[in-house]
Amino acid sequence: MKKILIHAAVLTCIIFGCKKVEKISYSGVFKLDKQVVSGGGKDTVIAKEQMKIYTDHNYIYAGMTPDSSVAFGVGSYALDTGSRIIEHNIYNNRALDSTQIFEVVVKKTDKGRTQVIPELARNKSVVYKMTEEYVKIPTAGTSDLDGTWVLDKGFRVKGKDTVRQHETQFVVFWGGHFMFVHHYPVNALGTDYKNGFGYGTFSLKNDTLNEEYKMSSHTELLNHKFSIRITLNGKSEYSQVVEDPATKEQTTAIYRRLP
Repeated sequence: MKKILIHAAVLTCIIFGCKKVEKISYSGVFKLDKQVVSGGGKDTVIAKEQMKIYTDHNYIYAGMTPDSSVAFGVGSYALDTGSRIIEHNIYNNRALDSTQIFEVVVKKTDKGRTQVIPELARNKSVVYKMTEEYVKIPTAGTSDLDGTWVLDKGFRVKGKDTVRQHETQFVVFWGGHFMFVHHYPVNALGTDYKNGFGYGTFSLKNDTLNEEYKMSSHTELLNHKFSIRITLNGKSEYSQVVEDPATKEQTTAIYRRLP
């Protein structure tokens, strides 16, 4: 009976033709072109430099306004319909690791895509909607680092002194592009924190990671190139050691891959 049904399906395709199902992919690298927040009968254009990267399963975005305010987020996403995805927050600059879910309506354009969050926020009876227009940036190749990573352990070593880093950091590598976001202390007591990010292009050859920064909240990183020795420990962990040539201070970081 099973063979009869299979042959019948094949015969139906031959006679009437089978519709090809298009595989929808949301992965890619995107640069923000325009961001508008609408609500209460008013549209507000937000001046911001921002990049957003989608891997197969995760997303990360980061941007900065002219007053140097940093906004970022990292999370997972799932296809809901052919034109809508659901984003689940893992960590962002406002809610940190609190649970947040956003419905995002996506429409492809000649330059890239438009993304609309119908309900970004609500204030009493006013619902705020955000519309973003993105330009798609070409990607190049794949690497063993492609994916989403979280800082597991970090240390600063200078002479005989070793200090543990107390910061939250995520890094995404995808198609020759990378982005990191972090929430880090700016005083010894750990009572005052700042947000930061960096975005650029990278290549991985053997055990050397080459990075070139294109956008960052840290001015010392902008337009700089770095070669970093890394060690891949299987597919789910890598470590790196970076030395400041001026201070001879070494920073060791161990990252684990998010599922």
